[in-house]
Amino acid sequence: MVTLQKNHVDNAVVQILNTLSDNGHDAYLVGGAVRDIYFGITPKDYDIATSATPRQVKRIFGKQARIIGRRFRLAHIYFGREYYEVSTFRREPTAEERSSRPEDDGTIIWQDNQFGTLEEDAFRRDFTVNALYSNPVQDGKVIDKVNGLVDLQNATVKTINDPETCIAEDPVRIIRALKLVARYKFTLAPELAKVIDRHKADIQKSSPSRLFEEVLKIFSTSYAQETLETFHQYGLLHHYLPFLDEIWQTEAGEIIRKLLTERDNRKKGGWYSNSRTLALITVAFPAVAEELGIPAVENLNDYQPELPVRVRDSVRNMFSPLPVPKTLSSRSRDAILLLPDFLSKDHQNRLLHHPEYRYARELFSLLTTVLEWDPEIIEQWPNNGKWRPKRKKKKTRRGKHSKKWHHKKVD
Repeated sequence: MVTLQKNHVDNAVVQILNTLSDNGHDAYLVGGAVRDIYFGITPKDYDIATSATPRQVKRIFGKQARIIGRRFRLAHIYFGREYYEVSTFRREPTAEERSSRPEDDGTIIWQDNQFGTLEEDAFRRDFTVNALYSNPVQDGKVIDKVNGLVDLQNATVKTINDPETCIAEDPVRIIRALKLVARYKFTLAPELAKVIDRHKADIQKSSPSRLFEEVLKIFSTSYAQETLETFHQYGLLHHYLPFLDEIWQTEAGEIIRKLLTERDNRKKGGWYSNSRTLALITVAFPAVAEELGIPAVENLNDYQPELPVRVRDSVRNMFSPLPVPKTLSSRSRDAILLLPDFLSKDHQNRLLHHPEYRYARELFSLLTTVLEWDPEIIEQWPNNGKWRPKRKKKKTRRGKHSKKWHHKKVD
C-alpha cells in the first residue's frame, strides 16, 4: 500500500491539516502534491481538500486566511509571504447550477461552488492521476476512488468520466492534460487524445484572463519549454498563443526555445526568479527584436521617440489575444530597453538603480549563454540586484533630483 510520511511535506502543511482536523473537519493533500511525492519529487505546491467550507476555513484561520474566486471559491492560508490553497469538497453541479449565462448551452461550468463529500469530489475532478488523496499527518494512506494509482504506474492521462464531457465542461483541462504529458512524459489515453484533437480550438471559449494566468503558471515551472513544445506538437499553441505558434519554427522561435531551455535548466538547478516580467521578456524579446528589425542589442540605442510604444505593443502582440496587464507590459518594455546599457559603464549608477535592472540583467545573461556573447560583459554587473554603489554625502539638505531614465515613459 502506498503511504505518505509526515516528513514529505512542509511544516505549514502539517499545521493546516492538524488545525482543520482539530476543528472537526476532514483534510487531505490532493492532486499534484500526492503525485509528486509518489514519484519521489519534492512538491512545489500543496493543494489541500477539506470538508470545511471557505467561510469555515476563514473562521478557523482568521486573518491568516483569505477567500478568493467567484467561479470556484476557495481559501488561501498565508504563512508569511507563502500561501497554501485549501478547497472544499465539491459535488457534480446540476444542469440548472451549471448554466449562469443566458447564451450558454449549459455544458461549460461557469460556477462550481456546490459542496459535497470526498467521494463526490474525487469523481468530479478531471483526470484520475489528479484525484488521489492522503493525510500524511494521520495514517498517510493514499485514498484512490478512481484507479489513479494504476494510471500513475502506467504513465497515462485518463479522464475520470467521459472525456468528451470532461473537456466540454472546461476546455482549460486540455492545457492541464498536456502539462502532464510535458512534465512526466505521460501518454494521453487514446479516446482523450481524439477528443483533444477535435476540441483544441475550444480553448478560445475560456476566459482570456484565466488563460493568461495559465501562461504565468507555465512560466513558474522548470519545464516551460517542454510544455510549449508539447502544445505546439498537439496543435494547441495555434489556438492558445497563435503568434508564438507562428514563429515557433523560425529563427526567432529557435532562440526563444533555447532561452526557455536555459531558463528551465537554471530553475532546476536551484533558486530562480519567478518574476512575471522576466518570464514575459524571456519569451518576447527575440520576436520583439525581429519585429522591430533590430539586428543586435546595441541598436536599441538608436533612440526614436516611438520606440518605447512599439516595444510595449510588440510584447502585447506576442501574447495576443490574451490580455497582458498594463503594468506588466510597461515593465517588460522598460526591462528590454535597458539591455544596451549593459554594454557600457557610462550609465552604471542609473542602471543599477532602475527598478527593472535585476530582470534585464537576467535576460542579458540568458542571451549571453544562448547566443555565445562575451561572458565578461555580464560578469561585471552585480547579479543580485541588491548591490548599490556608495554615494557621496550631500552638502545640502535638498540636492538636485537625479536625471530621469532616458527612455520616455509611456502609460
